[in-house]
Amino acid sequence: MMKMRSLLTMIVMTLTVSLFLSSCGGKDPIIPGGGNGDNGHENCWTYEIGVYSLNDITPALDESDNIYLSMADMETNSVVVVSLDKDGNERWKNTIEATGSTSDVAFYNGKVFVPVSDPVGVYCYDAASGSLLWNRNLTDDYDFIYMPQLVITNNKIYLFSGQTFYAFLLSLDLDGNELYVKQLPSDGTVMAAVGNGNNLYFNDGDYLYCYTDNGNVIDSTWAVHYYDSKFKSTEFISPFLSMPIDNDGNIYIREEKIWIVSPQGTLIRTIELGNSFDRSTSDILLSGDGDIFIANNDGNLIKMSNDGTVIWTTDIHDGIIVNPFFSRAAIISDNGTMYDGQTFGLYSVKDDGTLNWKMNSETGAGIEFGNLHPPVLTHDGNLIIVSGEQKKVRCFKGDGHKLATSGWPKMYGNYGNTNAK
Repeated sequence: MMKMRSLLTMIVMTLTVSLFLSSCGGKDPIIPGGGNGDNGHENCWTYEIGVYSLNDITPALDESDNIYLSMADMETNSVVVVSLDKDGNERWKNTIEATGSTSDVAFYNGKVFVPVSDPVGVYCYDAASGSLLWNRNLTDDYDFIYMPQLVITNNKIYLFSGQTFYAFLLSLDLDGNELYVKQLPSDGTVMAAVGNGNNLYFNDGDYLYCYTDNGNVIDSTWAVHYYDSKFKSTEFISPFLSMPIDNDGNIYIREEKIWIVSPQGTLIRTIELGNSFDRSTSDILLSGDGDIFIANNDGNLIKMSNDGTVIWTTDIHDGIIVNPFFSRAAIISDNGTMYDGQTFGLYSVKDDGTLNWKMNSETGAGIEFGNLHPPVLTHDGNLIIVSGEQKKVRCFKGDGHKLATSGWPKMYGNYGNTNAK
């Protein structure tokens, strides 16, 4: 999918005359698409990170809108971890001698946690100073070979990884000390993991499991066989999708269908998605009312109730070459407005499904923004976006609304990317 997006980037750069923009100061020729007359979505600042990546990077933010992100440096086989303040000034920058980095760098309780893949491990930094507090090499200690899935809840760190044929859950305290390690019933792969209080939920593509942390041990609570992967469609692109939790504690799983499971392990319902989603790699978002947001093959964002009734479908395509494509998930603000970064553009959709505004080549915004990745909202309502192919982090002026505080408003759930309620 990322290769296709990069190919589109090359095509558009060849066929489209670039319209260059300035930075913050009212010089950007942004034409809003919603007819609201607001030209205030300028590029406020740009930070040159100097690292090239095709991954969808989702920064974590703290309470003061300081920004934390990591990117795998393909040229040096290392991982660069950066912190910026809300004005784009570099606070600190570190390099990890490892390869591969997940996009879900997490902030929690004044610390920043960075999982890496080779060797499999996790690094913990002081969020204020960038000092390395501790790190764990899980390849040496446990023979883990899979990129760890990170969940932080209940003042504990949970890492889902595994050996070739065996999956494991490792729990650490915030100082990096092992609390316990638990072999899991699935094989070496955990597709998604989330936390809610003392309960952890994870799936392996066939079963959804619930484990309950009882202090120094963790116990299996229930398992639901929601899907048989032997009959999975060969057309469906099955990425490691997030697994959101609604305000009632129900867990949502998205593959070819959507499965909704209660916190007690009862399958509440299944929602059929159909052929219009068989190439979609969109994560699910949840509003505070339990409504579901998901994108289809055409890059249209769909809102449906949790019984599967479609409420609206966007229609914000701009042409044959440059089209919005919700590769992972949009984000929801506290007034219901949604935002997503696309190929050469940034799009905002109102809570009724109509276009709020857009900035791309069709609106005179040019193409030099490149391929914008999933954005995050600051507490001031601005948008932080990484453009990995251009080695840049940008801040765009938003609508003044912060991230929604209920439901599951963004990938990894909250400002800190903790994958937990």
